[in-house]
Amino acid sequence: MSEGTTGQMIRLQRERRGMSTTALATRTGCTSRHIELIEQGKRTPSLPMLREIAKVLGVRTAVLLGEAPRETHEPGRPQISGIERALFTYRGVSSDSEPPDVEQLAERIAAARDAWFGSTRRYSMLMQDLPRIISDAETVSLAGTRKGYRTAADAYILARGVLKHLGRVDLAHLAADRAMRYAEAAADPLMLAWAHWNWGQAALSDDMHTIAREIGERGIAMFEPAVGDGDQRHIRAFGALHLLTAVAAARGGDDDQAREILRGRARQLADRVDASSVYDPAFFSPTNVAIHMAGVEHDTGHPEAVLTVADDIDVQTTPSLERRTTHLTQVARACEDLGDDAASLVYLMRIERECPEELDHKPLLREMVHALARRARPSWAPEVRFLAQRHNILL
Repeated sequence: MSEGTTGQMIRLQRERRGMSTTALATRTGCTSRHIELIEQGKRTPSLPMLREIAKVLGVRTAVLLGEAPRETHEPGRPQISGIERALFTYRGVSSDSEPPDVEQLAERIAAARDAWFGSTRRYSMLMQDLPRIISDAETVSLAGTRKGYRTAADAYILARGVLKHLGRVDLAHLAADRAMRYAEAAADPLMLAWAHWNWGQAALSDDMHTIAREIGERGIAMFEPAVGDGDQRHIRAFGALHLLTAVAAARGGDDDQAREILRGRARQLADRVDASSVYDPAFFSPTNVAIHMAGVEHDTGHPEAVLTVADDIDVQTTPSLERRTTHLTQVARACEDLGDDAASLVYLMRIERECPEELDHKPLLREMVHALARRARPSWAPEVRFLAQRHNILL
């Protein structure tokens, strides 16, 4: 972490407000001892607990996870100055640059998305390719064509997802806003649907679940007339908007509504998806609906239910590496919440097998490994220490 572990960040924010551990515990519904263990790095707070602590302290959850306002030079963390530069000088195209062809750029974006969802080197590849994609997207938008606007919107939808996983919520918001602006300029219903989904995802990553739900519901109402005459792409986008709305409802405390959406309309739409058709930015499918069911139980603080739902999910049926590792992270957290650290380690090592770079670049996973090593039992302590060493996680 750039400024410290999650426990250290919680202590820092608590002490800045002159709040005792007892006061924080009382307002978050746990014991003082539990807060002390979290601050000492001997226990990792569940995501629902972390959100509650953040709300009481008046900060974003990302702050407690150690999100840096600028790039960090900690070993194993990404250097994203190239992406920052492209985002903040997005109209500055050098005069000696060859103007990109919009069709070729669309193909490059598709190839980059393939790498992001399918390559074990997805972080390294996107860190290298994304700055030029952003710059070229701005260039093609200058022509004022619908194709150029659609391509620019698609580039920023991809960028938002990458930046979220890199822990740069601030930049993810910027990318989501630009995707929406270009989708509106393109006046393409399908691209507008994905831009709404993308915008809602950015709001979720910043704990703005009420806004995310409003965005999802607005997107559903706007896009529904286009679904009837649409194809598989329209069904997938419509389904993804329902998943967004369900997650936002769960994080806002409306658990029953979230489950109703997932078990009802979302599942019905997923059953209409042709597995052989081209995939979408959300990989909407029956498997992804099931992953979201586990995610809702995770978000609402029911780790036993997460494991029950997960028992019936074969994550290998989704081609998305991002979906697989996200689900495995939720299961690892559920095991940790139930006090089964050995099982949590098994899932962390499975994430490493799926994509080693996840443990190099995701602050939450690095924090989990750090906390797990602090309380490891002698029988499996060497495994978690070796895991930390492989990814330059300082203990």
